[in-house]
Amino acid sequence: MSSTLKRVLLRVVAVAGLCAAAAGCASDVAVPAGGASVPHMRYYGGPKSPMWPGQ
Repeated sequence: MSSTLKRVLLRVVAVAGLCAAAAGCASDVAVPAGGASVPHMRYYGGPKSPMWPGQ
């Protein structure tokens, strides 16, 4: 491979990585679709009661 082709491929990979990181950050910052001002926690399963008696 020529040196120029390696540089171009490296730039493409770097730009793709930056775009993926920016998209991930944007999805974390985005306002939820219901307009709720307080985010609600979701329950994904597991014990609903404390596992130890002292809790």
